[in-house]
Amino acid sequence: MYKLVYNIFSDVAVFRIMVILGLPLTIILVIMFCMKSNRDERGWKIIGKASMITFIYFIIIVNVIAKVTGAREMNWDVFTVDTTRLFFFNIIQTLYDTVLLVEIVAISILKKIE
Repeated sequence: MYKLVYNIFSDVAVFRIMVILGLPLTIILVIMFCMKSNRDERGWKIIGKASMITFIYFIIIVNVIAKVTGAREMNWDVFTVDTTRLFFFNIIQTLYDTVLLVEIVAISILKKIE
């Protein structure tokens, strides 16, 4: 399982896809922040709740990534090949994309609920 994850995140094509995916997600989130309906107290409350959800997601995922990539220090022998810069670039870009996606989904769901 770990080898599969390592191979996926060490691929240049996956990195390029994530970079291309990150741009529209960033634009969508900026547009959602700038919408007229989000500039009142209700909109800021929704954005605040969505940001808290995203922050909790970020903390959990960063700790999981730290646990998995630090596995060699714990003698788990998960990564027999040295991790490359591309691997970490890919992890960071994927983390960025998923954080944006969680924020967008949380805002959308909270708008429908409230």
